[in-house]
Amino acid sequence: MCCLPPWRSWGPKINADESALWLSEIIPAPLEFRYVDERRLGLAALADAQSLALTTTFNNTDTGLQSQEDGTDVRCELLTVARTGQPEVAAAINAAADTFEKADGLLPAQPGVMLPSILDVPDITVHHGLFIAPYLWGGQTPQFREEGRLTLILQLVMLTDSEYAFGVEEGVGKLQGAVAEQGIDLLDWSREG
Repeated sequence: MCCLPPWRSWGPKINADESALWLSEIIPAPLEFRYVDERRLGLAALADAQSLALTTTFNNTDTGLQSQEDGTDVRCELLTVARTGQPEVAAAINAAADTFEKADGLLPAQPGVMLPSILDVPDITVHHGLFIAPYLWGGQTPQFREEGRLTLILQLVMLTDSEYAFGVEEGVGKLQGAVAEQGIDLLDWSREG
């Protein structure tokens, strides 16, 4: 994993202000920080009518992950991007964070994890979540390293019922291959399927 840019430790655990500063420096658009349903999120408008939402304090949630190299706790901030409004991306990211928090460490926040039925919004055809390594940074995942903890970005993509069913039956790897092969636009949350 690579740091973009290299981060220094600011004490024992990253706080909300430090997290906001780090996220502001790595997201390729100005972030607006707001409370949405009692969770502090960073929201941004991107090119091509895309909206971005990400958590800013989810790194305080232990989902049970540790580095295989040295046992360091691995935490994350959750991010999603779509060609839809900010209320929809905020609802999706909050629902995903709630799901992990309710699992109380039994559901790891890592690529390949699928979350069923997390979003039910009018005019949106995607209801299920899949976590992937983020692609905003060209394959490199930004990270914030501090003593005893590593915080990464984890990206949520939303799936239709049929895409989710395919992923459950055939596996996430085959689903990702089929998405690429068929040119499915994962940013379109009103797509058929």
